[in-house]
Amino acid sequence: MTKKVLLIAYYFPPSGGAGVQRTLKFVKYLQEFGWQPVVLTVQNADYPAVDESLLAEIPQDTPVYRSKIAEPYAIYRRLTGQKNGPTDIAVLSRDPDQQLSLREKFSEWIRAAFFVPDARIGWLPFAASLGKKIIAREQIDLIYSSAPPYTAHLIAGMLHRRTGLPWVADFRDSWIGWLSAPQWRPLPSRAVEKWMERGVLRDATRVLAVSAGVREDLLSRHPHLRDGRWHILTNGYDSADFDRPSTPKSDHLTLLYAGSLYGHRDPEALIAAMEELDRQTPQLAERLRLRFIGRIAPIFQQRINSSPIRRFCEILPYLSHGESIAYLKASDVALLIIDDAPANRGILTGKLFEYIGAGKPILALAPEGDAADLIRSHNFGLVVPLGDTRRVFDVLRDFAARWPQPPLPPLAADKIRPFERRTLTEKLATIFTEAISNPQKSVAE
Repeated sequence: MTKKVLLIAYYFPPSGGAGVQRTLKFVKYLQEFGWQPVVLTVQNADYPAVDESLLAEIPQDTPVYRSKIAEPYAIYRRLTGQKNGPTDIAVLSRDPDQQLSLREKFSEWIRAAFFVPDARIGWLPFAASLGKKIIAREQIDLIYSSAPPYTAHLIAGMLHRRTGLPWVADFRDSWIGWLSAPQWRPLPSRAVEKWMERGVLRDATRVLAVSAGVREDLLSRHPHLRDGRWHILTNGYDSADFDRPSTPKSDHLTLLYAGSLYGHRDPEALIAAMEELDRQTPQLAERLRLRFIGRIAPIFQQRINSSPIRRFCEILPYLSHGESIAYLKASDVALLIIDDAPANRGILTGKLFEYIGAGKPILALAPEGDAADLIRSHNFGLVVPLGDTRRVFDVLRDFAARWPQPPLPPLAADKIRPFERRTLTEKLATIFTEAISNPQKSVAE
């Protein structure tokens, strides 16, 4: 007999970007495993990226409810003097060394002090009210929430307490001090945030994390909550996404980076290595092309545009998911850039798994951590420390010298298959069923 799950997610089509893919693909495949998804999301949200094409992936018989939300970003833009339009994460997650105007400092203090756990807190009253009606109307059996934003977990927790339904809390990122949360808060605000985090981890029937690093970061602040409720469920790729044709393939060896670049996620080592290759052996540098797709901080765009290697580089704006996949399929090497911060060592980004799904060998400029371990253990490519320009130079020179021979071996099909979205959704369905059949929680209060 099919059961129903209420999925609470801020990022859902027409939202674009990496954050939407996990929940969308679960919605796409859950019915195959005995679960009917019912979605609670937002209407008229201030998304940093919009991708209308993703709406076509929602099964037609999936109920999608959209509640009101009060978002502060119009006020933020007025305070900081920005133009109208979606507020990019590159604005809200900045390099700590960046000099801010007094107006920007004030607006950041307001955000850190009052928007706890995040700037989507204005969604909570509307979503909680609508969620209670949905549960009664749709006869929901279980609640699932996806974060960030962490407000989604607060909504789910409130509905869990009101209805007694089992609740699965899914962490795509960790919480306090993580990239998707303010690095600094006033002490009272930080105390409230930690209280919220502890409440979610304590009350959820099951807790999911996309990586061991995310799980361990959460538990580092709440070690008494380590018990049998925890599951690791990685991100993945949808093989159906790769059925579409690619863009025309270049005669050059193309290295592609898809995603946002801002703050400490800095491509400087890559740029400097290309510049050195161009100085030493321009005939090898001519064989390479660097393609960046996504939202890139102006300082990095200026760095590339002012460099002699700009003739080897192409910067494309944010593209739809399908367009991005088409470019990925036409590339030869996929670039992964993860900055070396303690929190980031537990990151397994969604783009990493799309690279894997495309069968593209990966050049990762990344610290030691979950991503580096996965790439090495499955022979998915090479890992070089982000700031090691000399090592990056050696790799690029080696790639160019081999061309047109493949610079790295192809990915093995048996290593790729466990990360297919359908396989991961089947695991999620099993976790849902276990949460219903055994909802008791072994938590030290």
